[in-house]
Amino acid sequence: MGCCIKTVAINLIFPFRQPLRSVRIRPIQHARAQRETETALNDELIDYYHGEAIIGEYITTLKSGKEATVHLCEGHPSTGLPFVAIKVYKDIERRSFRAMGTYLDGRLEHTILKRRDLLHTLSDPSSMQGYWVEVEYGTLGLLHGLGLPVPRPLARTGSSLAMAFIGDGTDPAPRLKDVSLDRDRAAIAHDELMMAVERMLAVDTIHGDLSAYNTLFHDGRVVIIDFPQAVDARYHSQGEAMLTRDIVNARSYFRRWGLGDQEESEALARDLWRRYEARELY
Repeated sequence: MGCCIKTVAINLIFPFRQPLRSVRIRPIQHARAQRETETALNDELIDYYHGEAIIGEYITTLKSGKEATVHLCEGHPSTGLPFVAIKVYKDIERRSFRAMGTYLDGRLEHTILKRRDLLHTLSDPSSMQGYWVEVEYGTLGLLHGLGLPVPRPLARTGSSLAMAFIGDGTDPAPRLKDVSLDRDRAAIAHDELMMAVERMLAVDTIHGDLSAYNTLFHDGRVVIIDFPQAVDARYHSQGEAMLTRDIVNARSYFRRWGLGDQEESEALARDLWRRYEARELY
């Protein structure tokens, strides 16, 4: 009975969830170097993604951040992509992701189970880890399908996510914070980013941690990444505050061009939230 309740609870709070296939081991030869123990693209994950026709050969580790390590692989021909990025999340008990309750707010209250029961279910580290993967995978799928500037998601396991690699050749696209733009190009990037925020809100999505650190700049366009903390604007009790924080933080990069004034950012957020509540974005 307990197992059934746990399964129902997980399915309810994963709005995009599809059953995860069990990982299958296949004896395939791959490069084994450059893999950390905790966030390694280990043999099991390589064999799974290879078996699902997502990747070819493992190439290298691209970066290791606070929440995950990103690896680069050749894309399987069936994906139509030359390269695929595999994001392997750090163990939930070791990650620096703070105030998880803030991001769970709104994803729990609208289910039929009590918050206490759901939090008890999610106290299991593997279930909680799977939750963050499902949120990012589902959010990317929704936004990419609508043509927003986010990576195309390909597949996932309970601890990793495969997506289109954003870069030139095997060189990853730089973060927006590391790019030097002229005034005209900066103004265009600013408008693209704010339009993306508005279009996300139109489908009830707030990034939750948006900044120039998790926005890439590729082929003259912005690409937004890192969505495990995305929140549902319909249900989150602090939705307007989360939206305001995203806009203030994202626009702070553009202050050098006179586009990141905090009062102006807060006014933009208030107006956007007003239009959202008035259903003018739909």
